[in-house]
Amino acid sequence: MNLAKLTRAHEWWDFKTPQVLSLAYAAAIACNSLLFNLLFPAFFIIFTSLVVIAIYASIINDFTDLSIDTACGKANMMQNISIWMRMVLLITSIVLLAIAVYFIYPFRSACIFYLGICISISIYSFEPIRLKKRGLWGVIACAMAEHFFPTLFAMSIIFYFANSKIDIFLLAIAGTISLCWGLRSILYHQFKDRENDKNSGIDTFANRINPNTFKFVPRLLVFTELFALTVLLISLKLWIVLIAFLVYLLFTFLKQYLFKSKIIIVISPKSGFYQIFMLEFYALFFPVALLIYVSAAQANGYIVLILHLILFHKLFLTTLKELFDLSKVVINKLIRVAKIH
Repeated sequence: MNLAKLTRAHEWWDFKTPQVLSLAYAAAIACNSLLFNLLFPAFFIIFTSLVVIAIYASIINDFTDLSIDTACGKANMMQNISIWMRMVLLITSIVLLAIAVYFIYPFRSACIFYLGICISISIYSFEPIRLKKRGLWGVIACAMAEHFFPTLFAMSIIFYFANSKIDIFLLAIAGTISLCWGLRSILYHQFKDRENDKNSGIDTFANRINPNTFKFVPRLLVFTELFALTVLLISLKLWIVLIAFLVYLLFTFLKQYLFKSKIIIVISPKSGFYQIFMLEFYALFFPVALLIYVSAAQANGYIVLILHLILFHKLFLTTLKELFDLSKVVINKLIRVAKIH
C-alpha cells in the first residue's frame, strides 16, 4: 500500500493543495518575508502535517464506510485486509496525528486550526455524530476540513516563521475565499455523485435538493467568494496577479466559446464538457503569478517557482496544451477572416 493510495493523493494533490499554498504565499508576501527562507521549516511543516491529516482522513473514511461500500459494490481499501490490520492502520493514523499535534503545539494559533481539521474530519465520519449523513452539516464540515482550516493553518505557520503578528484581516479574507470555494467544491461532488449516494443509502445534502432549482445558494457563494478575492487582490497590490486573473477569465470564456466547455458554479451538466469556475485560477494561475513576482522581487525566489511547478506539473502541462490548442483555433479563425476580406 503506497503513500499516494493511502492518502488518496489523486483527490486533493493537484487542485486543493495549490489553493492552500497560494494563500500561504500571499501571507508571506504580505509579511515582506523571503519565501525561499520559509521552505524549511515552515513549508516543510505545512506539507508533512497535511500529509499526516490526509492519511488519517483516508483511513477513517474507508474504515467508517466499509459496510456501506461493501453493500453497494464500491471499492474500499479495508475490504481485503483483516480486522486486526484495519485496527492497526486506524491506531497508527491516530498516533501520527498526535505526533503532528505535539510538534505543532508551540505554534498556538496553527495548532488550533490543525485541531479544527482533525475534529471536522472526525465528526464528519464517526458515529454517533457522522455529519456525512446529516445534510447541510456534512457539507459544512467537509468544507471546513478540506479547505477552510488547512488554509488558516498554513497561513498561521507562515506568520509564525516570518516573525510577524497574525494579520486577522488577511486571515478573514482568505478564510472567506477558502470556505466559499470549499462549499462549492463539496456541493459539486455531492451533486455529481447524487445517484451513487442514493444507491448507497447515504443521505447527503444533494439528495434532499432538486438540482434544477438549486440556484440562489451557488450564486451567493460565488459572489461572496469573488468579492473577498477582489479585496485580497487589492490589498496585495500586485499587478501581475490581476493580469493573471484577467488571463484566466479570457482562457475560461474562450474554452466555453471555442470548445463548448460549459462554465459551471456547482452543478455539472449530464453530458458534454464543463469547467468549474475558478478551479484553475486557484490551482494554477494564482500561485504561479505570485511566484513569478517572488522570482523577480526576492533572492532565490525562482527556486520556489521551479519547485512548485515540479510538484504540481500535471495541471501546468495540461493548461499549456489547452492554451496551445486555443491559440491554433484562434489563429485559424483569424486567417479565415483575413482571406474573406
